[in-house]
Amino acid sequence: MAPTSVTFLRAICGLLLLPFSITATPIQHEFQGDILYSRRESGHGTGGYPASYFEDPSLPEHTIYMPINPPANLTLPVMVWGNGNCVGDGLAYRDFLLQVASHGILIISNGWIKEIPDRPKNVRDTTKNMTYFTDSIQWIQKQAGIEGSKYATVDPSLLGASGHSCGGLQTIEMRNDTRVKTLASFGYATRESIWARDIVVPVGFFVGSLDTSIAMPQIEGAWPELPETTPAWWGTYPNLGHGATFNEPNGGLWAISFAKWVLFTLKGDAAAAEYFSGDGAAADGWEVKAKALERVPVVEGR
Repeated sequence: MAPTSVTFLRAICGLLLLPFSITATPIQHEFQGDILYSRRESGHGTGGYPASYFEDPSLPEHTIYMPINPPANLTLPVMVWGNGNCVGDGLAYRDFLLQVASHGILIISNGWIKEIPDRPKNVRDTTKNMTYFTDSIQWIQKQAGIEGSKYATVDPSLLGASGHSCGGLQTIEMRNDTRVKTLASFGYATRESIWARDIVVPVGFFVGSLDTSIAMPQIEGAWPELPETTPAWWGTYPNLGHGATFNEPNGGLWAISFAKWVLFTLKGDAAAAEYFSGDGAAADGWEVKAKALERVPVVEGR
């Protein structure tokens, strides 16, 4: 589905006021409407560690993406992921997240795979409650490092929050959680610009140049509010809107850039660091703004 489709036009035009809450008192947030689902599933990603997805019965209403057979010496960082519209479909960004996972990353997506009676997956706001993120974190902290388990090489201290649209809002809501060491928000920034003042961990904003009704104004307002010491990267991709490259094979370029952001900010990967600090992202077509990236520790040779 191309970014100029009817679904995408509805996403650009349909500004909605939707309830979203961390506490018992709802807070009103607006974000853009229908998303483009990544339904191609062109394989297991193109990274060095072919990936798959599954549900773990010990973490209901979530979907796990990770390398199928991670080597014993491969430390897996963790990203929690929130879907656009906060839908409950754990496969909504399947191809995109498989690609990211294939680069040696474990992703816990809000939403489930199998049908649940009276719980339709594609209804907006289904996973808007922030307990979907916090449950993921608490769960992986208990599961990681158990010898003989599929999570034996997971390091839950290397953890970040990420998501698209409504999931991007959820990402920024995690800014004060000290367990979160990096943020990656797609098509969303901060509803209130002053929220950016709270962000002290590395933050990446990924947006299409045509995503102008909410995402671009938000980022323009939030960017100057970020603390000068906060490592921050803002990438704008020309001629793309809210649907980005999610529906391209293997999630398109944005999946590769996202994987590099995780490896840079959580593992100090030198090549990934150069992508953002050097000319790599610009060579891929991103229009870049960045500051304080030198504050992210880099491990040479990794």
